[in-house]
Amino acid sequence: MTERIVVGSSIASLVAADRLAAAGVPVRLLVDKRPAGGGFGSMRLDGRVLEMGVRLLELSYEQSATTPPLNSYVPGPAGHRHFVAAISDYLTELVGERLVQVARPQMFFNGRIVDDLYFTTDASALREALSETERAAIRCEAMACWRGMGDPAGLLAADTVRRLDQMTLGDASFVNHGETFHRLFMEPMAEKFVAGGCSDVIAALRRKIWLPLFWPQTLAQAAGDEKIQFVADRPFHSVTGGGAGEVVAELLARLALHGVTPEQVGALTALDSLANGKTRLGFADGLALDADYPVIGAPAGQLFAAVGAEYVPQTARTVISWLEVADEDLLHLPSLLNVVDADVPAIRISTGGLGAPGRTVLTVELRHDTLEADIVGAARKSVERAAILRAGAEMVELRSGAVPSFPLPTQANADLFRHAASAVDNMNLNAEIVGAGLQFGADALGEQIVQGLRAAEALTR
Repeated sequence: MTERIVVGSSIASLVAADRLAAAGVPVRLLVDKRPAGGGFGSMRLDGRVLEMGVRLLELSYEQSATTPPLNSYVPGPAGHRHFVAAISDYLTELVGERLVQVARPQMFFNGRIVDDLYFTTDASALREALSETERAAIRCEAMACWRGMGDPAGLLAADTVRRLDQMTLGDASFVNHGETFHRLFMEPMAEKFVAGGCSDVIAALRRKIWLPLFWPQTLAQAAGDEKIQFVADRPFHSVTGGGAGEVVAELLARLALHGVTPEQVGALTALDSLANGKTRLGFADGLALDADYPVIGAPAGQLFAAVGAEYVPQTARTVISWLEVADEDLLHLPSLLNVVDADVPAIRISTGGLGAPGRTVLTVELRHDTLEADIVGAARKSVERAAILRAGAEMVELRSGAVPSFPLPTQANADLFRHAASAVDNMNLNAEIVGAGLQFGADALGEQIVQGLRAAEALTR
């Protein structure tokens, strides 16, 4: 049987290698020095497990009663949603009973903890969060948006949804939500992620910073007292013993059981399509291979550079502090708390990692412009102001830092990606491209799992 070359340590590459090996296909997995799983892996420190931010798993979706064939998958920010049943089955089989549903996410709004509307996309949270005056304003404006678009879905209607690819989230939010909802819920969160707020984010890629776009009809009903015709029901899951990053650990363990050991090589530096139908792969350490239909899940920058295309996107600045606190000092323990209030520097506070016995690790993601010297103080201020930690309680800083992370979901970055990706397309490679180099913005965990499953299926038909 032909040995399959799988390049990269992305989730998509690991899933493809796992499924190929499970089908009895010999697999050679080539990885560089980057941590396995990329940003989806966990950091281990003195027996603790630190998650790289919020890593909740979305394993159900209202419009996914049946799963279409994997070869019908179209990569995109929501391309995986038709395949959530397949994702759920795969993760259940991988981690077993460790996969558990977590408490509903919440948000800190106007000095109170209330139900979340960002991760859950459940607008009914407005009824608890807002005053009668604010609800009336949102209802009036959402009704005007509905009338203005002539459709209860607004821009999310089938004949206009593609316009979101070319619109800023700010413009789309005003069209579908109106000024009050945008001012209270959209812009305060967006400007914590990126300097330009909603005006710097492509509307179609809003979930890259976990912001919603509601139907005008839904928003109007939620702000009023009538029955809401559509209420999202999307429970989230995690993995016991360390959070969703344990998916990466379990993948590596199962690959080892299949006899697949990741082989560390240099970065991917060259790709070429050969006359015999094979793909030539070159690596920074001098390794060169001619592969029969390889799976390539290298980082986008590596992939594009390997065909001579430049891709240097503007990246988000992610600021995180991991604090360990005594369980007895916790006033509230959310799975996730989105922090809307501008005077609290955190964006999100979550509890997916693993602390020492009797202690909890709080993962505090802070606004993008937090100074390095202020990180720990801003994290303490956030967990105290959000009523998670008792004021003045002892806390241990496990680690803190600010790093460039994901490409910002801007039009400029999308254009850079599109230009670089065309160079890959022009190579006519006989290869399965998966991971961050496949489609701009289509690198979420669910997307990558589906990409890996699809690649393995295509090579085992």
